[in-house]
Amino acid sequence: MKPMKIRKINKNEWSDLQVLNNEVFIDNAKYDSDIIIDWAMSEVGKKYFQELVNDTESVCFVVENDLGKLVGYIAGSPKPCSYRKSKYFEIDNMGVIPEYRSQGIGAKLMEECKGWAKENGYHKLFVTSYFANNKAITFYKKTGFEEIDLSLELTLN
Repeated sequence: MKPMKIRKINKNEWSDLQVLNNEVFIDNAKYDSDIIIDWAMSEVGKKYFQELVNDTESVCFVVENDLGKLVGYIAGSPKPCSYRKSKYFEIDNMGVIPEYRSQGIGAKLMEECKGWAKENGYHKLFVTSYFANNKAITFYKKTGFEEIDLSLELTLN
């Protein structure tokens, strides 16, 4: 594996994050027929990424390859959970572009985020995944996550 660098995103890189998100989640349509596949590039997506990089309570780490190209990221924010005792931090987005997957990059990103969350007074990390995305679920379990609930959805005609 070529050298990789993990660092916090720079505020002026929000548009690079949009493009990276679009690359990372390209196959989500097979798990969710209702997903807006180009959401990251929409005006709402643009606003989301601009706010993410400027939010002092959120964090976003990126991985760049030896050429400086962003190949993965993890982003999270506080998760209000008034009915739970612990202070939660939610992994909102995480992914690695397809050609860099299965090289340990995701695990390194998760470790970086875990460390940051612990240093910032959080007690638990929270993440959601598509039920049928077995690779993601296996990854999260390998990094220490456990199942705590199941979300259900009903389409109204």
